[in-house]
Amino acid sequence: MIRHDSTWGDVVRIRTKFVLAFGLLLAIMIGSESYSYVQEGRIKAAYAKMLGDAELLTHLREIQFVLTGRNNDERGYLLSQDNTFAEEMRERAQKLDALFAQAKEMAGSREELRRLLDRMEALFRTYQRESDKMMEAIRSGQREEAVRLHFGEERQARKELDRVVEELVTLVQQEKEQDEVLLARQARTAESVRLFVAMTAVLLAVLIGGYLVRSIVIPLNRVNAQLRAIAEGEGDLTRELTVASRDEIGMLGQSFNRMLRNLREIILQVRSHAEQVAASAEELNASSEQTSQAAKQIAETVQGVVLGTDKQVQGVEEGSREVQEMAAGIRQISSRAERVTAAAVDTSELATNGNRTIQEAVARMNGMSETIDHLSRLVRGLGERSRQIGQIVDAITDIAGQTNLLALNAAIEAARAGEHGRGFAVVADEVRKLAEQASASAGQITQLVGMIQSEIEEAVVSMQRGTEEVAAGMAGVSEAGEAFARIRAAVLDVTGQIQEVSAASRSLTASTEKVAQAMREIAGVTETTAARTLDVSAATEEQLASMEEIHASAASLAGLAEELEKLMGRFKV
Repeated sequence: MIRHDSTWGDVVRIRTKFVLAFGLLLAIMIGSESYSYVQEGRIKAAYAKMLGDAELLTHLREIQFVLTGRNNDERGYLLSQDNTFAEEMRERAQKLDALFAQAKEMAGSREELRRLLDRMEALFRTYQRESDKMMEAIRSGQREEAVRLHFGEERQARKELDRVVEELVTLVQQEKEQDEVLLARQARTAESVRLFVAMTAVLLAVLIGGYLVRSIVIPLNRVNAQLRAIAEGEGDLTRELTVASRDEIGMLGQSFNRMLRNLREIILQVRSHAEQVAASAEELNASSEQTSQAAKQIAETVQGVVLGTDKQVQGVEEGSREVQEMAAGIRQISSRAERVTAAAVDTSELATNGNRTIQEAVARMNGMSETIDHLSRLVRGLGERSRQIGQIVDAITDIAGQTNLLALNAAIEAARAGEHGRGFAVVADEVRKLAEQASASAGQITQLVGMIQSEIEEAVVSMQRGTEEVAAGMAGVSEAGEAFARIRAAVLDVTGQIQEVSAASRSLTASTEKVAQAMREIAGVTETTAARTLDVSAATEEQLASMEEIHASAASLAGLAEELEKLMGRFKV
């Protein structure tokens, strides 16, 4: 029987379960990819800003270096009045203008940096004006005035300029350090989220796959076992399927149980009609024997004495009534046989509908298999994207290596510059540390991508196992379809036998009507004249022959009814 105290999983359709399960996994994957894409953009932006700050810091160090060189050139010119120092001062001033412009461009829209850069440039202009005054005093021979200007207003402007430049360096250095901390935090967050999402997706895939396989395979195995028991039980129609779910499998079980109940009712009706046919055949056989005996008596009476005509007429009338009763019984048998035939045809249609339901279940199982294949392709696509992320990380690693080499070269050049290259050495060391950190972070990301790819492969294997389980379920449903086919063949066999009984009944009805007609003719001749007794005798002999045919037909009908009862006895109801 079908139990209705079902859980939520038993009520929901299989298709809905798959849609919800795969929709959840797809939503997790899309969310993970979206978060990774956004986080990757943030990391790239933070890394680009950090590189920009490092480059800006390098420019500021170079500005300090050029300012120091110009100050040294100015002192050299103050001491020696050598125009070579003046020419170098002009070149350094032009270089500082270019460095100021580049620094403003690197600062972008950051107001504090732009304010300090504008302040630095304004102080440099003031310092340059005082320097020009000092050089003009030297060219005019006013050395003392030049010394006063150099160590007075010019020195004050240069100190203020150095203070602003140092403030800029400190500000950019702090921002760069903040960028490093932010980049490291974002990288750790992205790694943690990706690892969590990957583990969650794999766990959900395993749990959902196991649940779906269990909710499909176990009920199908039960249905298959009960169908096999019915098929191997030699027509036992009392074993109904017991399915707790209300999904497609539960609907299949309900339809099959309804078919069994209808088939039991039809078999009971056919068995009852077969018994009635057998009883009618026995009655017909007895009546035909009685009619044959009466015909013999009539023939003997006609041949023996003509005076027994009245008695013969009475016998003929009695035989006519019996033949009419026999004809009515045969017509009733024929009518019931036709109804049994119609019921057998209905049973065949029910078996065909059950087989069609099995085929629909097979089609749904094929749809499930295609859905699992589609999910497998999506997971493989996720693996391909993970490999692309690995390629991007490799590119970042290469960039970090090149940056490390550039920092090493810069440190070598700074060492060659001696005291003037100390600022470059500090910058090169910072760039080298940054490159090493970026390379280490890229290595960690590569390890995480490898872990994700491994877990994706495990998910693909799990989905393949789910596909195999669905295939096993399809095989079980196919066996159920074969059981329906065998039941339908048995019903068709019964239908053929019943149709033969119906045809024999119609033939027997025609023969009985002929006998009745002959009896009426005999009665008419006997009542008309006794002189035609010889003709009546001949007619009586013909009647006797007809009775023998009726007796043979009745025996055949009894045999068919017995075979029909045996065939119906094969079914347990």
